[in-house]
Amino acid sequence: MAAGEAARADFARHWQAEFPGEPAPRMELGSVRAMERELERCRRHLRRLQRALAEERFKVGYLEAALARAPLP
Repeated sequence: MAAGEAARADFARHWQAEFPGEPAPRMELGSVRAMERELERCRRHLRRLQRALAEERFKVGYLEAALARAPLP
């Protein structure tokens, strides 16, 4: 088994342990450079998701506070 295949199999095994029943995402793990690129891509995606989560949390907090201040009909 080539190094990239072994790395993909190892990742899939760990993924299944964390997310049973969910297929592992396809990632390029055939070399150190490929893994570094995947890591940077994942970090960028995580930053976007964290930003979106922060925005939604802000909206929820704002709306909850606004509704708490609103007079009852």
